[in-house]
Amino acid sequence: MKVLKFGGTSVGSVDSIRTLIEILKQEKSERQSPIVVLSAMSGVTNLLISMADRAAKGEEVSTFLKELENRHFDVVKALLDVPRQNPVFTKLKLYFNQLEDLLQGISSLQELTPKTRDLVLSFGERCSTFMVSKIAEQHLGEAIYADAADLIKTDSTYGQARVQTEITDLLIRGFYEENIGKLIFVTGFIASNDEGKITTLGRGGSDYTAAIIGSALNAEEIEIWTDVNGMMTADPRMVKKAFPLKELSYTEAMELSYFGAKVIYPPTMIPAFLKRIPIVIRNTF
Repeated sequence: MKVLKFGGTSVGSVDSIRTLIEILKQEKSERQSPIVVLSAMSGVTNLLISMADRAAKGEEVSTFLKELENRHFDVVKALLDVPRQNPVFTKLKLYFNQLEDLLQGISSLQELTPKTRDLVLSFGERCSTFMVSKIAEQHLGEAIYADAADLIKTDSTYGQARVQTEITDLLIRGFYEENIGKLIFVTGFIASNDEGKITTLGRGGSDYTAAIIGSALNAEEIEIWTDVNGMMTADPRMVKKAFPLKELSYTEAMELSYFGAKVIYPPTMIPAFLKRIPIVIRNTF
């Protein structure tokens, strides 16, 4: 079993989601269904941060909420058959209404705590993952949407939560065993503490989510699907002769990540290293 993680650009447009579906079709034809971890649509996390900050200043955010809604609804209209659209619109609208209520509360108090910010940011991954799971279901058969807040438990360090590995592994294994053979879509980036309050794993945390799940299930491989050609010898924007590295040790990859390589979120390497699970970077395009 493999864990596939797709970043924001891979779920950021109609065309990129079509490409994602084709990748999953190929995976399903070759082996058992993978677990798929998704980020928010490209730009959505930044939009959510902006809305939260504006609301804390008492500024209007309705235009941005409408933009967020339209981006998701446009994808649904383009990629789902009409009879399948209404249930998806209903669920997404529920998320958007919850987000709107939350932003109104922030505006009324003119206060934005780290705890509330994490809750605001969680809507990006929840909306994209639910939406893509329903699109995949149309093409690939039964698909399961899973909120990682139910599977990954952390402390209460909002914005950069630390994972409680033992209980998290038990929850992930239990959920997987209940859904063996099904195509599972999991929200990246988000988790929850012992009280069930939403926490986040840090920007880029969807990679970390994939590694946590892969480690818990002893996956054969973790694939990070992105829009670049893997780890390179240097930043190609600064060094024109930089080239992709075909293979790296865990230690080398950790060093590159911690010293600025943005292809993999640094904590991602630790769960994979402990279980010796290969991480493969693949270009979606």
